[in-house]
Amino acid sequence: MDEQPPASEASNSDRSTTPSLPATTPLRSPLDAAIEQLLKERPSQNDDTYSSENREQGELLRTLHPFTECDSGDTLIVVNFPKGHASCAWEDWTSMRFIVHSQKLLATGSRVFANLLSPQEQARFFRRMEYTGESFSQRYVIDLTPSAEGDDLAAQLIELSLPLSVRDWWTSNERLGISQYLVSGHDDYCPRHTEMYTDCMKVDNFVKADVTLPGQTEQLPVLDLADIQIPECRAIDDYCPIRHRANIIRLILATQGHDIVLNSAPRVYTLTGIANIFDCTSVVRDSVCTWFIAEPNTAFIDINAEVAFKIAWTLQLANVTRAAFRILVTEKALDTLAVIPPPPGSKLTIFGRPRVDLPDDLQTVVQYAAHKFADRINQTLAQMRSDEFYDLLEIPDYRNLLEVGDLIRNCIAMSQSANQLTLSRCPSRGTILLNELLALHTTLHTKLLEYKNRMISDAMNTPPQVDQERNFDRDRRCYVPRTNWNPTANIYGGFSDAQRLLMPHFWETFSGYPNKITSPCHPTKFLTEDVVRYNSKIEESLMYLRLGNRNDILPGDLYFELYKFRENLAKALDREWIAWTKPDLEAPLVRTNHIVLALNDDEFQYLPLWAGGLDDGTGGVFEAVVPDADMGPIGPGPAYHTGDTVATDASSMSQSARTPSEGSTATLTAGRSLAAVFSHGGPTTTTRDGSSVGGSAVFVTAGSTVASTATLDEDEDFEFDDSDEFSEEAWSQVEEPI
Repeated sequence: MDEQPPASEASNSDRSTTPSLPATTPLRSPLDAAIEQLLKERPSQNDDTYSSENREQGELLRTLHPFTECDSGDTLIVVNFPKGHASCAWEDWTSMRFIVHSQKLLATGSRVFANLLSPQEQARFFRRMEYTGESFSQRYVIDLTPSAEGDDLAAQLIELSLPLSVRDWWTSNERLGISQYLVSGHDDYCPRHTEMYTDCMKVDNFVKADVTLPGQTEQLPVLDLADIQIPECRAIDDYCPIRHRANIIRLILATQGHDIVLNSAPRVYTLTGIANIFDCTSVVRDSVCTWFIAEPNTAFIDINAEVAFKIAWTLQLANVTRAAFRILVTEKALDTLAVIPPPPGSKLTIFGRPRVDLPDDLQTVVQYAAHKFADRINQTLAQMRSDEFYDLLEIPDYRNLLEVGDLIRNCIAMSQSANQLTLSRCPSRGTILLNELLALHTTLHTKLLEYKNRMISDAMNTPPQVDQERNFDRDRRCYVPRTNWNPTANIYGGFSDAQRLLMPHFWETFSGYPNKITSPCHPTKFLTEDVVRYNSKIEESLMYLRLGNRNDILPGDLYFELYKFRENLAKALDREWIAWTKPDLEAPLVRTNHIVLALNDDEFQYLPLWAGGLDDGTGGVFEAVVPDADMGPIGPGPAYHTGDTVATDASSMSQSARTPSEGSTATLTAGRSLAAVFSHGGPTTTTRDGSSVGGSAVFVTAGSTVASTATLDEDEDFEFDDSDEFSEEAWSQVEEPI
């Protein structure tokens, strides 16, 4: 028999009019809500009997008998259950009738509750209650029983169906050491309650292995996924009507100020979906955020990045959204940069993490950001291999070397002019020494570029060290069973050069060369001989180097000091290593140490405003970037030029593609702003696109997009002609100025 509150003395037929919508109470601020939630979930210091188990049991009884807690108010809530479904308390779920306050429902800001309390909907509910012969004394009645058919049911099935990774997250209690009060909770339909254990059932041939790592206290996952056999009592359905209804009751109780107990991933996922359906996600936001960041449960974000991203997006949890977004974008960028990209819809990432399908709108956000990130990686690799490498790192010793080269050339030109004036057919001793010095300067400059290329090549071809690979493999074993195992070193061996920039050990290896004296890439081993010859010739030619017009250069500044070069290079590469491998993460990501997560504003721009992005809902962020016109268009005709590029005072290795320019490429770090890179080119500098810029130093905006290497809708037959010549047909389309 259904549990009901006391019947009213007055019949529904006594009501002559449908009640009007109640007045709403002022909405609480997010800070007030967060503080209240934390106080509710914090045990009293004077309560020795408080425990997670007591809290869990109390919540179960409250959900089974909500009318014991909600016995006053002006609104009757109706939730009908199908018969014959047992709960964890060994009693069947029965249809519920309990009373709540309408003002508290409206205080959530829910448009759904406002509609359900409207006169039109109330009239429909009254007729239904009269038809069933039920009487009640409350002013309002709301039937929240899920639809049994139609479009509403289909939409709710999509919203509330659990991915397999969510259903099996209970195994993380034993495997990863996560509290059972966070992950081991039973499903609401629990016919085998006495058979439910927190530990995993092992396969028959299971042999426990010694998983302790040498010299470390942290352990590998205690169980390999291949050793776990899912018992029938834990093999829950992806959708369950009892789970659906029970969590509707939990949500309504939460709107009335009652505690929310999140003891399993299925409950978190379902409550989030139901709160979204009823447009009151703020009710569960703080509790779900607490569940996510309760370590070591943060591993859920690493291992189930798509699910975490969807839940956090729905609840507008900015930190969790951005953390999961980092993982998804990097994994997608790795696919884009592969020599042979994986087939569309692949269910595993390149490192073997199982993927879960995202809704189309979220998938679009990830795709755009991943292609932007892939472009940035390709541009970074191109710039590392270019002659601008040391300039972009702002190595003063290299810049000084270029300036000395300009000085030598000027002195040679002046010496040759003097010889012509004296009609001398034989070059002077000064001219000979200066030409010899210029040859040694050219050799040293070439050697520096060879040294840079040697460092890049060696770092690219160096696999992870034993301890690094062990740590990477440890994290990957959290989601890859031994039956599908592929060591990280093997995966890295098949990477393209661009993909290797997304591995943290590349940056660690690359940045360590200037300080590792035993390495063949140490500067002293590679450059000492050429530096000694060059400095000796500088000393020999000093009297012929006319410094009168260069008062800022002293004779001692002409030497190339290798030890200073090494120190400055080491500092610069350390900055790169930190920028790429140690970003300020919004949430602890302890199981994703094997990939680079250094996204910047260029990738984050596709997130909504509440998550620190630029998407205001109009879709403008997904449109093609239009160059800024601050400097005004240059030249006639339909061609658009952005004029001179404006320099900024940000780090030379930072980058952003907010203001693209053709003559620039991406920088080496994952910074967050535009950067100005000082390029020493002497009287005339040749830019990367082949054009010459005369006069003083040229500033190149770092991080601009040269050309997209990956597009969402690629047309292989399209060819872009970037010349400044236009056909007569094109000119005919241009209107004459008025």
